[in-house]
Amino acid sequence: MMNRRSALLVGGSASLAAALSRCSEASTMQALDFERARIFWTTKAGIDGSWRVIAAACRKGADGIYLAPAVMAGEIFGTGRLPRDPPYSYQLVATQKRHAIIRRGGASELEDSEADNDTAFSLFDIFAPQRESSLIDPEAIDQAKIERRWPLSARLTVKGSELWILEFPVSHISSRGGAFQIESGPALIPRDLVNIPETSTFCGCYLAYVFLNKPNQVDVLAFGRNGNFHRQFAKFARIEGIQIEILSRQSA
Repeated sequence: MMNRRSALLVGGSASLAAALSRCSEASTMQALDFERARIFWTTKAGIDGSWRVIAAACRKGADGIYLAPAVMAGEIFGTGRLPRDPPYSYQLVATQKRHAIIRRGGASELEDSEADNDTAFSLFDIFAPQRESSLIDPEAIDQAKIERRWPLSARLTVKGSELWILEFPVSHISSRGGAFQIESGPALIPRDLVNIPETSTFCGCYLAYVFLNKPNQVDVLAFGRNGNFHRQFAKFARIEGIQIEILSRQSA
């Protein structure tokens, strides 16, 4: 059965603007700079690492939650075959205090893990810089604007028990005569916003692909187990009553 929740924003535009100060206290005319954002660390074994950021979920006054892209696992500093055998992919969800590793390995069904950062790392930090940005009306977008203002990102403001700000790059956008559609992800969808049964959660969030073609509604396909007990992006949910903003680099 499709799971659906209407999450209505409270207050008018003035209260919403105040809420958009975000957990980073940035203004509404700034956006997360996905070209520079990264998670970096030093393991207790002395290995330094960095991973770029592809999505974020924030609440005012709380740690942001950040998603890194999936990569195929390799033998670190190996001298022979570098890809792991059998192969599997993994990716990171992290806050300043905790992290989760999502593993997908076909028939091997590798286990996910979640722990405090200090259990494995001597240093763990998240660099989430802001960039000056400008808003684009999603219902007035056209190819000329897309070409001139690329790259684009999306910011979703939605009310659960708390007000959440979700951000991710726009991977794919279509437009025609005032109509638009965005397909992107994976993004982080906080469990606080919608209940999606039989779906994996990481640091309190679902991992999901997102679909947008209205200024106040998002459809998601979240990562969970199907009828064959394998996990895939197949768990549907719809969140309504949200505010969608399309942001670009600041126009000249």
